[in-house]
Amino acid sequence: MKINSKLFVPLFALAFIGCEDYLDVDPVGNTLTQDEALQTPQDYENILNSCYDVIANYKNGRLQVLNDLLSDDLDAPNASSDYNEVYNRNMLFFNGTIGGVYGEPYIAIMRANSLIDALSNGSAGVDDARKQVMEAECRFIRALGHFDVVTGWAQPYGFSGNNEHPGIAIRTSVDIQSLPPRESVGTAYAQIISDLEFAKDNLPNDNGSYASKYAAEALLAKVYFQMNDHATAKSYADAVINSGVFSLDPGNSDTLNRFREGDVSSEAIFWTVSQDNDQRSGAFTGNYRTDLGNEPTLRVSQELYALFGTDTADQRSSWLTVFNEGAANEYIGLNKFNRQYFSVPVLHLTDLHLLRAECAALIGNDLTVAINDVNALLERAFGDNSRNLGANASAQIVLDEIHKQRRIEMVGEGNRIQQQKRRGASGEAIIIRNAPWDCNGMVLQFPISEQTDIFPLNQTGGC
Repeated sequence: MKINSKLFVPLFALAFIGCEDYLDVDPVGNTLTQDEALQTPQDYENILNSCYDVIANYKNGRLQVLNDLLSDDLDAPNASSDYNEVYNRNMLFFNGTIGGVYGEPYIAIMRANSLIDALSNGSAGVDDARKQVMEAECRFIRALGHFDVVTGWAQPYGFSGNNEHPGIAIRTSVDIQSLPPRESVGTAYAQIISDLEFAKDNLPNDNGSYASKYAAEALLAKVYFQMNDHATAKSYADAVINSGVFSLDPGNSDTLNRFREGDVSSEAIFWTVSQDNDQRSGAFTGNYRTDLGNEPTLRVSQELYALFGTDTADQRSSWLTVFNEGAANEYIGLNKFNRQYFSVPVLHLTDLHLLRAECAALIGNDLTVAINDVNALLERAFGDNSRNLGANASAQIVLDEIHKQRRIEMVGEGNRIQQQKRRGASGEAIIIRNAPWDCNGMVLQFPISEQTDIFPLNQTGGC
């Protein structure tokens, strides 16, 4: 996803920014009407680009950090009251950090809705083929936004038997005349899947750094995986992996880390582009960076450090460093984001290999696929097959290794807590820092501005 930081964005799109009630957003500003703002094909492209721009704003580490603070990968934050509320699972509705992140996906969603509406009402010279692709991109963006919110601000799919437990507001139009209700989690997932199916069927295979058919399939794999629908998730992961379009990064010190300055990973399926003049990775570097002489805000837990182990043959061991070893102020830093800026792989092949491996192991009819997927990552990490799983490894041994490798490979990417909740919803006894996976404080809190008779907030605390 390439963002031009000097892009002109019509005023009606900029009207989405800075709203206090995140769901009561006027898609048309007072300065220009929609017809006045959209007069050329380029105006439509500008609005579409502005949707991607918002994704880059909140996928720059801000959302990922909030997710990781709920997991067991981090120690208590260093000097951040908002972060400590999340870490302590006692979030208040006045938490500005959470509220700020919560609003951004809805800004992208409402911009996408406004563009879909404009395309259906006359398109100022945009040809029919391009209109179809633009709508598909908008629906991918809308699905991604809703998925990011429902996985952060609601208990997971499977928390209740019929998934009627409270979910999120669903925005599929520009109508703001009525306040949106808080729909169920099941309803939210149904909308996400509907949008992604449309995107999959209408996006091109190659769309540069914008959403492609493979991006829609990768996100569908993640959505169905979160639903514990292993067969469907595996089929979508198969489609992307077997396409041959993407390849795992090679295992050397320069490319093992997907977060690279001035380069895009060969395994990135959908990503945000960061350049030295915009640095769309600031929340990663600002919270984790260890090479500037200051103790970072976020540090790795001792448990995770022990999981990495002391085997220096694993090239990923360089991602962690112990500072002030043996002293009272000892801490473990994550070096993965020690860059001035980098592109952020939102959807990538490592995730899909681990997803497919877990699905295959759980389905049980093709354990060889799972073993091969895990071994590909182990060989990349160690440079040889000395740590590979054996061909006759049991399903449980394979699953244990998948969970370990996912935690190591995706450290700092905001993935851990969703996996813990997903496994808890499937029936595993998951305990996260001495609290059950489904306690009230395991979901982020909505801003107080969202509360209405038909939109109750999450319960505060309770873990």
